[in-house]
Amino acid sequence: MPDRELICIVDDDADHCDALRFLLENEGYQVKMYFRAEEYLNTGEKDCDCLILDFKMPGINGVELLELLQARGLTPPTIFLTAHADLNMAIKIFKGGAHDLIQKPVDAVQLLQAVGETIEKHQKLLRSSSGSAESAQKQISCLTQREKQVLNLVSMGLMNCQVASRLNLSERTIETHRANAYRKLGISNLAQLRKLLMQSKLS
Repeated sequence: MPDRELICIVDDDADHCDALRFLLENEGYQVKMYFRAEEYLNTGEKDCDCLILDFKMPGINGVELLELLQARGLTPPTIFLTAHADLNMAIKIFKGGAHDLIQKPVDAVQLLQAVGETIEKHQKLLRSSSGSAESAQKQISCLTQREKQVLNLVSMGLMNCQVASRLNLSERTIETHRANAYRKLGISNLAQLRKLLMQSKLS
């Protein structure tokens, strides 16, 4: 059995939350409940091992919440719950990065199996990412401080002229730092840069 993994439930139905909490705590999980997406955004756990998320809620819905979390650099393994699933909804949910979709009323066996599989997949991903993170960090450590500054601003989507203005340097100097940094890292575009920076933060 899992060693007290933390499950966060975001669902505006208090009775349903209580039922899920009872089920999951009986299986040895820690459980925290949130009745609105806004509440989870403000006080939610960054180290959530599995997020159980209702699709339709007042205010921010489930998909919107997941998008907001991802914008903050948080990607909790997520299971969506919905009473009215359709193909378009399923496509939207899985494109958003969800691990599973379960229809209400929730079948206890199905939910527990989904939670276990979701946590296991996420832990395997973290383990496989650790080597990539160490490699990425080693690559970035070869950069000069100025090159790191330039790449951090470039990764935010700023153009060379905007980076130059931020750092009070000429655009030509920024181009040189950027080219040198790309060469050292073995990358050639912004997408590769962002991926490398993300990997370096996973450990």
